[in-house]
Amino acid sequence: MRGFWKRIGAVLCALALCAPSAAALAEFSPRWEKLESGDVTLELGGSLESWSKVSKQSLETVNEWLSGLKLILSTGKSLRAEAVMNGESLFSASVSRGDGYTLTTFAPSGNAYLTSPEGQDALALLTGRDQPVPDVTRLPALYAAAAPGLYAALADHAAPKTVKEPTSIKNASASASYVNYVFRDGKLNEAWEDVLNAVLPALKQALADNLSLYAAMEETLSSLVFSGECRFKRFLDKEGGDMGMQFTGQAARGEDKRKVTLFGGYTKDKGGYVSMTLAGVGSKDSLKGSLGFKLTSKNGLNTLETDGSYTKTKDKATVAYTVNGTLKNTVKEENEHWTGKMTLTATENKVKTTWVLSPDLTFDSNGLEGDIQVQQKTGSKVTMKGSVHAALTALKASAAPAAQSAKDLRPLSSAQARAAVAAELAPLAGAVARLASSLPEEERTLLLHELRTDEWMNGPAVPAQNEAYGQEPNTPAIPEDGNWTVEEDEQ
Repeated sequence: MRGFWKRIGAVLCALALCAPSAAALAEFSPRWEKLESGDVTLELGGSLESWSKVSKQSLETVNEWLSGLKLILSTGKSLRAEAVMNGESLFSASVSRGDGYTLTTFAPSGNAYLTSPEGQDALALLTGRDQPVPDVTRLPALYAAAAPGLYAALADHAAPKTVKEPTSIKNASASASYVNYVFRDGKLNEAWEDVLNAVLPALKQALADNLSLYAAMEETLSSLVFSGECRFKRFLDKEGGDMGMQFTGQAARGEDKRKVTLFGGYTKDKGGYVSMTLAGVGSKDSLKGSLGFKLTSKNGLNTLETDGSYTKTKDKATVAYTVNGTLKNTVKEENEHWTGKMTLTATENKVKTTWVLSPDLTFDSNGLEGDIQVQQKTGSKVTMKGSVHAALTALKASAAPAAQSAKDLRPLSSAQARAAVAAELAPLAGAVARLASSLPEEERTLLLHELRTDEWMNGPAVPAQNEAYGQEPNTPAIPEDGNWTVEEDEQ
């Protein structure tokens, strides 16, 4: 079951954190809650101070290109991504959802593709994004919505017992008491269907715009088989309100059995913490993840501190990631000034890579805008320094790329679907080729030589487009809207 425990750990930890993280950011910034409640546009540009991969001469060329490049991402009724060079659109994609399908339209090609709403959209297939990321702005009430049904279902199968004993929760207020639900000898399996029937509707509603993530969650949770003693603790605050939970027990999928510990809690205007451990039973494989945040406010200065970690051991090989950050917001009347520092580290194949991000942003009536200084270190050596200019504003209206027909990728395998959309990167490749061809031959030869990496030269081959449709798909039932039709490639 390759990747199963990595997926369940990542997804459950992410979902457990979504509500408190979004709420904490709203508390951190008075302006944020108002902006994020609507549709937004994010524009990014950047420059490099140094980059160990290229010479000083090539760095000047790269910066000249970057000076005219802008990346734009908009969220509204549809998702829109665009790359612009010197005011000219090089590439854009628009993703919208309908009843039973997701439509992705590209420009300048004008091609469009249909995918299942429970799977990856064509833009995700093109970029290789494996796991959709939860939209934290749309999940602030996830735990509040799911908790009543969860505990009611548990109480139908295990007598709840209230224990007046404080529990310490990092960054949050201590829980004054908890309600205990104990299932012995694998009895949780008898209650699990009722638990899912109670929890999944709330989960699906919270993830209405991210059905692929919901499908992954549903499939994962439905596949679990429990053994031994499993225990839920429902943490309560002084007023008896929900503030978090703990689960301990053993869960398995097939032959892969893990000892599971999920722990988390949150206090409004203060902070919270969540952690998950999946320790192998009969093996040394393990997965551990945690994330915490703390909010403090004093004399017009709001401070948000975060720390997190993720460690996975598989077949004696370990990868580890950590994040630590402090974000400060100086609030003066209606304007805000964000500063701080975030450090992210990744250790893979015994090589440690560290990223340091230092934002300096202003939040006023126009939106959130400013620069983020970026530094990368490999081991102890600084390998890159640069700056990203970011501007987050209310949604700027723009027309989606026009599409007269759409290819249906739903009957295809993931590999076939990826191959089918691979050609959409051609405009970007063509733009890079045009930029390179405009350089003097000596400069072009040097730059291309320096940019050739092992990943570039030895990356996975993409199947030819005509291999993507080895078999003719069945004709799907697509709603007629008068704007596009479905096309199927013939053998």
